[in-house]
Amino acid sequence: MRCVARIVLAASFAALACGCGGGRDPGSGEAGNAPFLVVSNRGGAWRVYETGRDGRGARLVGSPRADEASYTDTQPARLPDGAIAFVSDRGGRPALWLRPRGAEEARPVLGMPAAAGGAAPNAGTSDSDPAPFGADGIVFARAEDPGGGADPAQAPATVGRDLYLARRDGTGLRRLTTDPADDGAPCVLPDGRSIVFASARRGGPELFRLDASAADPEATAAPLRSLDRAVSDDAPACLPDGSILFARSTGGGPSQVFQARFTDRGLAARQITDAATLPYGAGEPVPLADGTILLTAGPGPANGGPRYAVYGISGGGYNLARVTRERAGYEDLTRRLRPPR
Repeated sequence: MRCVARIVLAASFAALACGCGGGRDPGSGEAGNAPFLVVSNRGGAWRVYETGRDGRGARLVGSPRADEASYTDTQPARLPDGAIAFVSDRGGRPALWLRPRGAEEARPVLGMPAAAGGAAPNAGTSDSDPAPFGADGIVFARAEDPGGGADPAQAPATVGRDLYLARRDGTGLRRLTTDPADDGAPCVLPDGRSIVFASARRGGPELFRLDASAADPEATAAPLRSLDRAVSDDAPACLPDGSILFARSTGGGPSQVFQARFTDRGLAARQITDAATLPYGAGEPVPLADGTILLTAGPGPANGGPRYAVYGISGGGYNLARVTRERAGYEDLTRRLRPPR
């Protein structure tokens, strides 16, 4: 990693020493007034929070209580107008919820699951991995009747999700993929129709791209690189310049964050984080408007300290800095899709 001074991550995430100077801190510049979104169990149950650059001033998103253990809220995605889509199983199965900008309460996007007592368009389904699609749409992964309210983010290989589109008011539901393997973690490229996603259809996970505007989007799905069973790519995030961020694991080891650009010769990737500074791995990259990348680091060893924490780093691989608190008695992740290994 190109940094003026090496950053040392202690085994329990207890210490971070960075002498990197210059550049921009996480949350500065264009995105300076916008709080970060994190997923944390700091209140006793998994919830979505908005928090400042120093990890302080955390505010619950779309839930009145942080300690109600009967449900979890995870996988937040900020939409273009500032609304926040996330996944909650408060109705019995994981489903899409939306907290409009400026509102306190959230609402289900596609209606409450049948387990909550009503006939709903998502009865017998589990939804995950929402991402913005245009000004009014959400692309997400859906598992049809995985059984027992299973959380597809925790058992993706056995669920076999497909990608779907819907408007935020719940209308216009459309299925994009039909392959029996698991498809998830979609993001949308700047052309507004190309979706990059992670799929296990070749044994994966690895990254694919499809054209959502095609009459049969599944027919357009194509891998972004040649098959290499030693390499697993996951959790893509699409950037305004047309490049992508993603987590890559080699040989089953801890994943690190990469950036890749599309060229005439295929995907040209470069590494953003490395094991010298994040030895337990990094993943779930989330780009901010000022060029900062948020990422989930971990899992560290189970020694009583937090196993996951959120860091920020510049797109050039400089100025790694911890965003959430050190020595905390809880865990923080950027999205909790499939946490890095």
